[in-house]
Amino acid sequence: MKQVIVADSSGLFSLLVDSDANHKKALKINDQHLKTEGIVIVPSEILSELINVVGKKFDHIKAIVVASDILKSKVFNVENTSDLIRDTALKKYRYQPKSVSFTDCLVMAFADFYETKEIFGFDEAFRKNGYLRLGIDI
Repeated sequence: MKQVIVADSSGLFSLLVDSDANHKKALKINDQHLKTEGIVIVPSEILSELINVVGKKFDHIKAIVVASDILKSKVFNVENTSDLIRDTALKKYRYQPKSVSFTDCLVMAFADFYETKEIFGFDEAFRKNGYLRLGIDI
């Protein structure tokens, strides 16, 4: 069975935007982990967040290109959030500091659902909650 990795917008942004400070690190993670190790889940809210951020930092055309790259990819699987995952994320969110977003909690809830600790994202909140950030913690 393939390993499941859950993607956060921080990792995806770094991978798909070559001007990002973590772009080279994200490319290395992509080559060493994402392409070879398993299934990469992208929660639908993470895709929405990514499109919004790219659209604001660049423009809507760039955001559409980024979204299309993910949707056409054989590496990434965009998945809708179930009621169970959403409820788990809300429970996690309740006990997080203000700096941790609800979408970060969704990423962690997806990881729990798929029984993995591996996250493709750079936020410190993941490590502090016991998850492993690809290319950083593992």
